[in-house]
Amino acid sequence: MVDLNNTTTEDKIVITDIAAAEILRIKDHRLLPEAPHASYPAYLSAVGASAVVMARRQRPEALLEALKRSGLRGRGGAGFPVGTKWTTVFQHECPTRYAVANAAEGEPGTFKDRFLLRRNPYAVIEGLLIAAHVVGAKAAYIGIKASFKREIARLTRALDEMADVVAGLPVMIIEGPDDYLFGEEKALLNVIEGGGPLPREVHYPPYERGLFARPLSPNPALVNNVETLAHVSTIVRHGAESFRELGTADTPGTVLFTLSGDIVRPGVYECESGISLRSLLYEVGGGPRPGRKLKVVLSGVAAAPIFPEQLDTPGDFGSLSRAGSGLGSAGLIVIDDATSIPRVAQAVTRFLYVESCGQCPACTHGLGVASAAIDRAFEGPPADGSESAIVGARSAPQGNRCYLPVQGSLLIPALIERFKHEFTAEFLAQRRVAPEWLIPKLVDFDEVTQTFTYDQRQASEQPNGTYAEPPPPLRVEAERNGSPPSFEHRSQLGGTP
Repeated sequence: MVDLNNTTTEDKIVITDIAAAEILRIKDHRLLPEAPHASYPAYLSAVGASAVVMARRQRPEALLEALKRSGLRGRGGAGFPVGTKWTTVFQHECPTRYAVANAAEGEPGTFKDRFLLRRNPYAVIEGLLIAAHVVGAKAAYIGIKASFKREIARLTRALDEMADVVAGLPVMIIEGPDDYLFGEEKALLNVIEGGGPLPREVHYPPYERGLFARPLSPNPALVNNVETLAHVSTIVRHGAESFRELGTADTPGTVLFTLSGDIVRPGVYECESGISLRSLLYEVGGGPRPGRKLKVVLSGVAAAPIFPEQLDTPGDFGSLSRAGSGLGSAGLIVIDDATSIPRVAQAVTRFLYVESCGQCPACTHGLGVASAAIDRAFEGPPADGSESAIVGARSAPQGNRCYLPVQGSLLIPALIERFKHEFTAEFLAQRRVAPEWLIPKLVDFDEVTQTFTYDQRQASEQPNGTYAEPPPPLRVEAERNGSPPSFEHRSQLGGTP
């Protein structure tokens, strides 16, 4: 979606041309309406027949085959083929299965899931109900952070409106903590079970150990990101072939990109996958701020940075992986030449360190070493802590249960090595004048002013989940010791699983 606020007349002409062509081409599979759907009947009037009703008239095998033909890849970060994932759960020998929507968005620089839920929760719920039909789920869950009040309200109202379609399937909204790792699918399942946001061992993926598992009943769970589920509804409605015509062979369809940081037009934009990063950032996002040059782009904090010479790379999973980075959840943080990269590295390293759940000693120790080394270099006498930070980050991924330490090992050394001259100059200076950089943990978006609100207290979070100062209203504290969060609220429709 292209927003025309705060643009010049010339900009508006260019963007309008891009938007018109894009909307025409992706019309049938477009997830973001120009304005939020006011109701479920309004949604159906805009998109046509109910995708849930259409899906329930088909055998699960036919739907699985359609998903495979569509080439849909998960939009939660890993990009795993959806048809393959669903087939694994469908073929599991355990008859007790669950379907789960992951709405616990938390990657820095990403707001696309919340924006989608605000504008079009109906497509997400349709996708979840279709998933439950295909795998024969006993119940369905939506895992979301308790701090996402607007999105929870939209989901709750949408489920009420869709009660006839939901029918006898229990669908429960589970409100969880604000921790970064709540969005990790195994940790999300733990929260649904009443525990803390702690990832399970690698050999216990959701399709092997799902929800409320017992020794002889592993209860596999199908977990998908909300954008992924919304795409499923359009594929059922309009077919795999038309979806496959959009985007690239590697990543068919559209992608919801979040653009934030030092960019003229921050926001959430729906584009076909494969759009070049240069077109996305400059034509859609307006480019860096006036008088500034793009220095580096972060794809959240889950991949190596993207440098200016790589901007002609197509925005899809395969192309960005081959370029040495990754699409992730398509949250691109633009950093211009007025920003200190050592300060960026400090903020990113600290974020990963404090968001580590503490279960894997190598992760906690390695990221702690890296964070402390950069902090000491800024706060102590002149000394270059770059090498210690690199060693700490690279040592973090050992026997890890989730991807977080791998993220640190990719991102932190790459920033230090590319901008080594900045680190040396900054750390060895007698006076360090570069201001601290606030990591864009996005908590809200104002469509009128086209501005994101950042979590201002992120920098004060401690490794044990507490704060150096009282937490802000937008922050929800949670225990990290595995005990049930005290604030958890469960609302449900359709009965008890």
